[in-house]
Amino acid sequence: MGIYYFATAFLLLVSARTLNGYTFTCLDGCECDTDDEAIHCHNRPDRLRVQLPPSRLRGFTVLALTRNNIEVLPSEEVLLEKLPDLRAVDVEGNDNFDCSTLDHYSKLAVMSDCGKSAAELEADRTKLPSDTQPTEDCDLNCVAEKRSRELREYVKHLWEMVKQKISRLAKKHGLDKVVDDVGSFFNDVGERISNIKLKK
Repeated sequence: MGIYYFATAFLLLVSARTLNGYTFTCLDGCECDTDDEAIHCHNRPDRLRVQLPPSRLRGFTVLALTRNNIEVLPSEEVLLEKLPDLRAVDVEGNDNFDCSTLDHYSKLAVMSDCGKSAAELEADRTKLPSDTQPTEDCDLNCVAEKRSRELREYVKHLWEMVKQKISRLAKKHGLDKVVDDVGSFFNDVGERISNIKLKK
């Protein structure tokens, strides 16, 4: 059942994407970016839990929670109740995350460090957004531009990982048509994100 939900939901998102978006602060100091439809909650070692909005927050397909200190996520039902358009959650870089909870998520693609080798962890973590601070050589504007570029590249990388995960599931169940459709969808996503202009 989960693979059908994944494939159908992702393909339906194509027509809903827009390049004319903006960024605003949301949740507990996160950034809600309507360009790439992602909620960015990176690099907060003091973040122990996911703070969800008091009411439904639509239009965001990615909840990015990398390099925090989260052990467990809210239930899939709660996540989808508060974030109805959510399709992927990224908890990479959360060293204490409870990998035994992953089986509880069949409708959401949860990306994590679970089951990765040391080499895979090192390679994947270089793709996560950094916590760059202003310096004499790179002021606030420079850092903001660098961060926008990093976040855009990160979202492209995340969609590629989700694509691979869904394709593996589809092939496992003999759904070759789904594999083809998913591939076309994510090629479209990558092109759209590449065309997003950096925010000033």
